[in-house]
Amino acid sequence: MLIKHKKNPILLTVLSIISGAILTGCNSGSSSSSASSQPVYTILFDAGSSGTRLSLYKVIPGNGGYPQITKLSEKEYNDNGINDFLNGNGTIELVDKAGVNTLPGGTRPVNCTGGTEQTTGKQVQIIGLGESDVSPCVLAPLLNSQDTTLAANNLTRSQVKTELFATAGMRTEDTRNGGSYSTESITAYYQIMKTYVAGMGFATGEFKTINGNSEEGVWTWINLNDYYYNVFGGNTTVSATIQQPVGDFEVGGSSMQIAFPTNTTPNPTGNVYKVTINGKTFNVYSKSFLGLGADDARKYVRAYNYSNQNGGLDCFATGATESSTTEDSGISLYPSTTLTPNIFPGNTVTTTPWFTLSASALNLQGNPNYSLNTCSAKYDTVISQVISLARNNNGTLNEGNTATWAEFKQTLETSTSPFVGVDNFYYTAADLNLAESTNFNPTTFENNLVSKCSTVIAGNKLQIQAICANGTFMNSFLFAATNGLFNGSTASFSGVLPSKINGVTVLTWTRGYLLQKYAN
Repeated sequence: MLIKHKKNPILLTVLSIISGAILTGCNSGSSSSSASSQPVYTILFDAGSSGTRLSLYKVIPGNGGYPQITKLSEKEYNDNGINDFLNGNGTIELVDKAGVNTLPGGTRPVNCTGGTEQTTGKQVQIIGLGESDVSPCVLAPLLNSQDTTLAANNLTRSQVKTELFATAGMRTEDTRNGGSYSTESITAYYQIMKTYVAGMGFATGEFKTINGNSEEGVWTWINLNDYYYNVFGGNTTVSATIQQPVGDFEVGGSSMQIAFPTNTTPNPTGNVYKVTINGKTFNVYSKSFLGLGADDARKYVRAYNYSNQNGGLDCFATGATESSTTEDSGISLYPSTTLTPNIFPGNTVTTTPWFTLSASALNLQGNPNYSLNTCSAKYDTVISQVISLARNNNGTLNEGNTATWAEFKQTLETSTSPFVGVDNFYYTAADLNLAESTNFNPTTFENNLVSKCSTVIAGNKLQIQAICANGTFMNSFLFAATNGLFNGSTASFSGVLPSKINGVTVLTWTRGYLLQKYAN
């Protein structure tokens, strides 16, 4: 899942990363890899809930060994996610708030004719983009940006297989998950994009929404453990020797994926999947919770007591304002009339599509005053209810029994390894000066959170909006005395790991997908 966040200093002290090895270090293959295998060149679009990233890879298949994977390029501009384009709310940035061009020349891409230009200060955006605009306004500029890299590798566009995989943002659009679009209409949306990309001369593969359980969660686990811990014995970028694997909490904007090694027998209905790469086999439990991404969870809390919501006054620091905490998009409220407590009493919609509360309806209504206890109580309720929604039932296709927070805490204890947090959990910990990868102290985390949020927070909008609310979410979900997954548990939380090193993305499910696909 693509996460956008301010650049953070890397506080990881136990890992020594050699500058310049980030792109090429992942090219380390075991001796069992076939040297005669023909390379595969592939572009993968990570179509996340908050934006779209392109990665261009060279892959030498493993043929039963370790596939050699080299990232040749990565690129992202600043769109707000293809799911928003589906709803007619698509946005691209031409010039950023500092007056720096985001897209080449700070002008509209060729053939991107929809929407309306909006200027706010130095920032220039195109807003109101729709379904037919996503290809010329988002995909085409990203693909065109690769021409220099293709030429440098003596490649034509037709030699590059291009695929687009969307994550939680598009999952929420399906009527099965409370959205407004049938599976068939979403498939047609992908076909429009695929046809457009083929028309640009690229070979095409799959364009689809990936499964959070069997695909995104598993692929994230594969890449994280390969990159940082060399568990498959083919990647010496960080560790020269094979290390023990870890479990992970990967927290995006709209969903959270949790995956860990277990001795439980593989069974899709139990969310356990077999992973074999380079002769190393693991049984991996992988569960995705739609609606427990940091952004969506925060929005549910801000909508608490709708239609008498106050925008979450007790979850923001003193000095936060409406403008400094405005959300980029609204949230679809799950039916809560049969739940206790009914946290959205003003919402009477109980069928799909769910009622969508606008971004402006989530604005602060008054002066914020952070309270760990009251904010945590709201998060506790939201977490418990979201976990138990039918769209988060157990099983690969959520066809199994209802999930519960207490049951999941027990499941976590079947992990054979400690856990780490990545993406939003990393950013949150880093904002609180606690980005350790080992010996993470929950008490220090909570103390830092309360201290930070008891005063005015200086920084950009993202920091003011996210630090206190997202920090409370992380604390409630993982550590708090009420329901925290690691409170009184035999499972353990080691710390957090960055997704980027020296500005280069190293933790991405796209590479995990390629590792699994081309290993055998």
